[in-house]
Amino acid sequence: MINRILEAICAALLLATVVIGFMAVIYRYVFDSALSWSFEALLGLLTYITFIGAYLALRKNAHLRVDFLANALPRPGRLMVFLCNQALIGLIGLLMLRQGWRQTVLFQDQTTQVLEISNAYLYAAIPVCGFLICIDAVTRIFVGLRRFSAGQEPFDEAPMSGKSEI
Repeated sequence: MINRILEAICAALLLATVVIGFMAVIYRYVFDSALSWSFEALLGLLTYITFIGAYLALRKNAHLRVDFLANALPRPGRLMVFLCNQALIGLIGLLMLRQGWRQTVLFQDQTTQVLEISNAYLYAAIPVCGFLICIDAVTRIFVGLRRFSAGQEPFDEAPMSGKSEI
């Protein structure tokens, strides 16, 4: 369910990006006029597509990974690799949360030049997605430990569905 919502959000943002980009080209080359706000709007949309899409790819196990070395390890070694991997993902999410929050607060009083909206709205995608990544990493650690204690591999090969295993 969550994946479907995130996919719909990304699709809507991408559609808006295509429409605004197409309109900007039409205005520039057909009407010989520029949409002054299109660059800032596209920048904001692409920022959100990037971070929401990265979180969605994490949920769906769609990020690139090379696991042939981990697969060669004995079962306890695979658990350690899994736990280290999730801890690293959680740390990256935590850094995104902390630094993204600092950037959001730092630039909250500044506005974009044309749309005159707070830059905090642009930077807010970073801490929000960092927070979601942290939650995902912690959840996967608990699910992985439960799977390992049940005799299964800690990392579920299938993409995460909207259902929680906890």
